[in-house]
Amino acid sequence: MSILILDGLVKHFGAAQVLNGASFAIDPGERIGLVGANGTGKTTLLRIAEGEETPDFGTVTLRKGTRLGHVPQRPTFAPGQTVRTYVESGLAEARKTMERLGVVGEGMGSAEGEALDRLMREHDRLTERLEALGGWETERRVETVLSGIGLAEQFWDREAASLSGGERSRAALSRELVAGHELLLLDEPTNHLDLDGIEWIESWVKDLKGALLIVSHDRRLLENAMTGIVELERGKLVRYPGNYSRYLTLKAERYESMRRAFEIQRDKVRKEEVFIKKHMGSQRTAEAKGRLKRLRNLERLPQPFLDVRRPVIKAPAAEGGGELVLETEGLAAGFGERMLFEALDLRVGRGDRIGIVGPNGTGKSTLLRILAGIDAPRGGSVRLGHGAVCGFYDQDTGSLREDANLLEEVRRGYPQMTDLQARSHAARFLFRGEDVEKDVSALSGGERARLCLARLMLESPTWLALDEPTNHLDLPGRTALEEMLSEYQGALLCVSHDRSFLDALCSRILEVSAEGVRQFSGNYSEYRRQRDVEAAQLQEERREKQELERRAQQRRAAAQQARQPRKKRPNPHKLEKLEKRIMKLEERLAELRGSCAEERVYRNPQVLKETQITIAECERELEEAETEWASWG
Repeated sequence: MSILILDGLVKHFGAAQVLNGASFAIDPGERIGLVGANGTGKTTLLRIAEGEETPDFGTVTLRKGTRLGHVPQRPTFAPGQTVRTYVESGLAEARKTMERLGVVGEGMGSAEGEALDRLMREHDRLTERLEALGGWETERRVETVLSGIGLAEQFWDREAASLSGGERSRAALSRELVAGHELLLLDEPTNHLDLDGIEWIESWVKDLKGALLIVSHDRRLLENAMTGIVELERGKLVRYPGNYSRYLTLKAERYESMRRAFEIQRDKVRKEEVFIKKHMGSQRTAEAKGRLKRLRNLERLPQPFLDVRRPVIKAPAAEGGGELVLETEGLAAGFGERMLFEALDLRVGRGDRIGIVGPNGTGKSTLLRILAGIDAPRGGSVRLGHGAVCGFYDQDTGSLREDANLLEEVRRGYPQMTDLQARSHAARFLFRGEDVEKDVSALSGGERARLCLARLMLESPTWLALDEPTNHLDLPGRTALEEMLSEYQGALLCVSHDRSFLDALCSRILEVSAEGVRQFSGNYSEYRRQRDVEAAQLQEERREKQELERRAQQRRAAAQQARQPRKKRPNPHKLEKLEKRIMKLEERLAELRGSCAEERVYRNPQVLKETQITIAECERELEEAETEWASWG
């Protein structure tokens, strides 16, 4: 049985119709991505499903007893309530279930007959329910979610009401994730997360036992974690099985099939109308009347609709300049006594594509603003190449004048631009008709982003510095931006949390973290692979260090025992020589394993193979030496 059924939903806001007969059902365990252009009503649909809004017509049916979770837009916190206690409040039912399990377990110890059978059935039901709610390790679950979502331990005991807007949203999301809901509704949960948090959410969603309906513009999340996609278009919902790429394929096939069927029927109707007109009143009048009757009863297929509206972004001409765009020496930045990074040496050449990534608050935007000349560094220098001119995109869209209308803002700085030229340019970014008369202060986040991009494209920079350019853009807008930037001839530096965007455009990654700034060659996926190799190597080094210490303790214990009077003792000089050989072999083995994480090794199959052969030989020698040493014990 479906866990949630939306049937024939209709919703108006004034004269605008947002939902027009939207119907959809989700079954237990399904993970459904809700997609559609900005402004089509996705958030409205979720709010109706949550019960926060009521439809004008239609019904919402939630299976009886289903626990539904959603993240409130403005979470509220009790006075003095800490982040930890707020998140733990999502575990209320799990704790209640555990308490009841304890009572039932005690009762089973003294019950007999029918009473025992009844308690055993209740025990099984409660155990199953507790598993659905997240199991027995509820405390560990809270800490896992808080860490994964990007709220550092220093926040856990802070008063929740003192958090910033993004931190409040993460706390509210954490509360819903730990609660073990049977149905979870999420609206852009990755908006306030860094890349590590987004990837953590993705892995969490994959392992989710309950059902999920999520609005997201993160293509990688929709690709890797969804079992189905539902598209909201023209007020109706169309469902596609599979992930995001499968949705794109099936949508194209569906449109093509509907288009062919519509054209076949249209051509047939035209032929019938010609026949009826030609033969009505002739000897074949009876046949013409019969065809006319059938034609009137024919159910006409609607003309298929394919929304191809998306920004038509043309890459700005990159003005001529030297091969060097910019170069830094000993660059440093910080706030007060806190240093974000220092001693950064960076060279950017014409045509370089660099993605800047890292945890929130480590200084990614600060670094970009310093490179773009917006902010001054704490130390070091930035030297621009000959003729280098930066085009800067600010994620806060703070450069827009709130007291101007959209058309005035497009023309600002370009007095020679005619009204027709300005309207034509705005139309490429989906601002048409009366939209160009809107006040900037009344624009949505997505509209402000498109307006900033429209202004940026009028410039002719030699390089672009983009701070979260995909924020607030819907999926078609992100695709259009990627296509434009792939054609742009100048250098590109961008801060982004969109993994698909970074993979499509970047050939170098700058990682900004608490340890400083590191550079990696390749796109985001290659950077993640290198980081995974490093993490695995670090874990292996820790394991080897522990193993070396364990063996050293064994040898010290054996040496001490060897010094005790015994009937047969090995040659002390030979024993000491063997121990030194074992230690050298262990050091050599650790060195060889570490080299496997180096780019010069893992990118060269022949070198990697030779290194692995040497490792195997070293392991064999070490095993023989340890066997000999053990025989002397």
